[in-house]
Amino acid sequence: YVSLRPRNNPSRSLSAIQYTTHILGQEPSDAGRGQGFGTKEFRLLRPWVLAERREYDARQSSYKILINSFYGYLGFPGAKFGDSDLAGEVTRRGRELLQTLVDTFRAEGCTVLEADTDGIYVSSETYFDKPEDLLARVSASLPEGIDLEFDGSYSSMFCYKAKNYALAQDGKITIKGSALRSRGIEPILKDLTDSLLRYVLGLSTESPVERAEALEKEIDQLALPVERVVKTEFLSQNPETYRKVIEGGGKPRRASLEVALRLNPQPRMGDPVTYFLGLKEKGQTADWQRAQPVDAYDPITCPYDAKAYKKKIKDWLKRYAEFL
Repeated sequence: YVSLRPRNNPSRSLSAIQYTTHILGQEPSDAGRGQGFGTKEFRLLRPWVLAERREYDARQSSYKILINSFYGYLGFPGAKFGDSDLAGEVTRRGRELLQTLVDTFRAEGCTVLEADTDGIYVSSETYFDKPEDLLARVSASLPEGIDLEFDGSYSSMFCYKAKNYALAQDGKITIKGSALRSRGIEPILKDLTDSLLRYVLGLSTESPVERAEALEKEIDQLALPVERVVKTEFLSQNPETYRKVIEGGGKPRRASLEVALRLNPQPRMGDPVTYFLGLKEKGQTADWQRAQPVDAYDPITCPYDAKAYKKKIKDWLKRYAEFL
């Protein structure tokens, strides 16, 4: 589970130490350091340590999947051995355990920033440089059979919403949750999100707002390459199946599938389709009506819709306004 200490900067970023629960005992790297290995000896042991860690991670992941499956089975009313009361009891005890940890961390002067089944992130000036002391004090509040482990430290953390946050360590960013992930969006929006994270985590001084303004100017002049505004989606069904559904009055219409119907050779379900939004013509109100395959792009005869992409940037700025 995690401990963080605030850092004085305008990006609201924080320094972090993480604690997390492991199913299989102590990590070999921690054990090695505890036995006083020197740099040379630890370098020789490193391949073994990494191999052991990978094995433990694989084992505990397997146990986690199995245990989660047991719990899900209990909560399924139609299951032969389903037991909603027992499933509720598991949830209740888990919630009580998590609340106990939150209360204990707070009693030690920590500020709890994020708490879920994956870990607890807290801010602490007192214990940042001595996490083992905090671990020992908090572990004393846990019932027998429940272990707590220190799992690492982070230079800063950005809490976006529940179970959605970003962590920075040694210049690298780790994203948790789907809200901050960039799959399936235009590269310009992905780049803006990346710049936002680097900014709020204290890894860059470049303002995302200034970056957005520069992109808007490039779009206005159609100077931004079409590859920067396209969207790539993987087809959820075969185009011909989609055609039959639409001809039968089915909805909704999908931009990627509309484009797929015009491609030759025609892609199949699971294939990627890349497209951009062309200029809006009279009567066109939806994206699927003006979606164009990327190969059809021409800055004169078939340009992208600058207004549409500028609006996407403005919507992005509105979504993250409180962090800019």
